[in-house]
This record gives sequence, C-alpha cells and structure tokens, in this order.
Amino acid sequence: MTVREVDGLDAIAAAAIREVGVDSVAIFVVASGTADLELGAAAGIEGPQLDRLVEAVRAPTHPIARTMSAPIATFDVAPMASGGPALRSHMPLMVDRAGGQVAVGVLAVAYDGALDATRRQLLMDLAARAAGAVAASA
Repeated sequence: MTVREVDGLDAIAAAAIREVGVDSVAIFVVASGTADLELGAAAGIEGPQLDRLVEAVRAPTHPIARTMSAPIATFDVAPMASGGPALRSHMPLMVDRAGGQVAVGVLAVAYDGALDATRRQLLMDLAARAAGAVAASA
C-alpha cells in the first residue's frame, strides 16, 4: 500500500472523527503523474479492512472512484460491501486549476445514522481543507 505524504491529511481525518462523529475516514488523493487514487490518510480503519478498501477503490465502479469522474458530494449511501457502519459519504477534493475546478482526491467517511445539515457542512469544510493540503503539496 502506497501512502502519499501530504502534510495535514492525518489531522483532517482525525478531525472528521472528533468533530463530525463518523466512525472511519479515508482520504484518497490522485497519484502524482497519474489518474490513480492512492491512500493519503485514514482514521478509524486499519489493517485488512483498510487494505480491502484501498484495493476496492481501484475499480472504476467503486463509489470513491466514481466521485472522481462525477465530482459531486454524496451523503448517506449504503456501502457496496457488507460489514462496518451502515452509511457512507464521499466528498470530492476540489482545487482551481487551469481556469476551472478539478478533483484531486476524495474524503470518504463511514458512520451509522443519517447526517444532518450541520454535520454535512463540517465534512464539506474538511474536504476543502484536505483539497488545500493536496494543492499545497503539489
């Protein structure tokens, strides 16, 4: 498993657990010079479960990978695989490049119970912070 070094992503993942109350967080970033997603940070998920997620994200049909091709936040969706928390949300990490917005990664969270508007906004704010961190590392 390759982990891209982006300052601040670990703190953002931890903040999602602490401030939003999600069970787990994975931040994926576009690998330098490719369109591939690689793990940038994770919290609340580790070991074989994290390894399976990293492998699953390689499939273009995975919701995290699909967030890159259609960069719109999704909330409170059922997971593809059984086990773990009941719901997922995916926020694209968007930056300004070449006169437009470009997705540079995805903030993905897992949790039980639907997110209210306040928690959704907190996640969007964390995604914006993560996008800034990715852009600063480029």
